[in-house]
Amino acid sequence: MLRRISPIHKQGKATREQRELMQSLQEAQSALQSAYLSFDVLTDPELVESCIFEIRALQARINYLLRTMKERERQDAAAAAGGGGRRKWV
Repeated sequence: MLRRISPIHKQGKATREQRELMQSLQEAQSALQSAYLSFDVLTDPELVESCIFEIRALQARINYLLRTMKERERQDAAAAAGGGGRRKWV
């Protein structure tokens, strides 16, 4: 089985915030998988519609979490590089 390589894992120790974001992402992915399974089984049009809304909401949450994780990673990289490349000339 192939594993995704995450920059968070390369850093060694993840911060508390990174761990919480990763946990939230995993929970949202599990919920999305369950929503897809429910969608495949349901036959009542109203329940199918509610599954569609749930799937879209979970996809939006996953996208938000991924954007947040990437932004935090960029901020951490900029801080490690010494102020994000902005230097004041004297």
